[in-house]
Amino acid sequence: MIHPQARLGQEVQIGAFSYIGPQVTLGNHVEIGAHVIIHHQAVIGDRVEIGDNSIIGKEPMKQSVSDPVKIDKNVRVGSHSILYRGSTVGENSFIADLVTLREHVTLGNQVVVGRGVTLENHIQIGDRVKLETNVYLTAYSQLEDDVFVAPCVVTSNDPFAARSPHPISFKGVHVKRGGRIGAGAVLLPGVTIDEEGFAAAGSVVTKDIPSKTIVKGTPARPFRSVPEEQWLSNLPPRS
Repeated sequence: MIHPQARLGQEVQIGAFSYIGPQVTLGNHVEIGAHVIIHHQAVIGDRVEIGDNSIIGKEPMKQSVSDPVKIDKNVRVGSHSILYRGSTVGENSFIADLVTLREHVTLGNQVVVGRGVTLENHIQIGDRVKLETNVYLTAYSQLEDDVFVAPCVVTSNDPFAARSPHPISFKGVHVKRGGRIGAGAVLLPGVTIDEEGFAAAGSVVTKDIPSKTIVKGTPARPFRSVPEEQWLSNLPPRS
């Protein structure tokens, strides 16, 4: 079903049993799979692909969000993914199957979001970031450009684990440009990884990681410096 107030560009393909809501804008050469729901006011750029059974522009259950979901050009969204109202996806990005982007999540350009990733609300992600399978990124976090997060990384933002006697300010994680996190690592609330810092696989990070430093262990402690050949300044430019 296509609402009469929806605006469709040229050569748009819409699969069986999909719903395009009021005031939705679809760019040129957009491909929508079967059983897709695109809620009101969503803005979809040119050459975007959305897989079967995905939901675009879902309203949060506990609040109303005024900003629509926006997906820039040349983005691919897999099957069974949910992008909430108020989320933004930059151009040339890839979102795999079973991904959840909560409200007020902003993805930069050329971002890769792997299968089963969950991005909670109020998250800022820069350009050329890669989040691999089953990453959980807690609310109020920030990942700057060129960050890499390996599979099954978990972050948290409540330092009292729901036992604070007073209202608390949630503290997400901050990974600065070129920071990396190995598979299965855990980052506790408010942790910062400085530029090109690296948390090794399985680490439990309780303190900030200095620039170009590798930490490992439980709790994570400095191990050695990041080799110079791995510095961003010594790698070929990423387009």
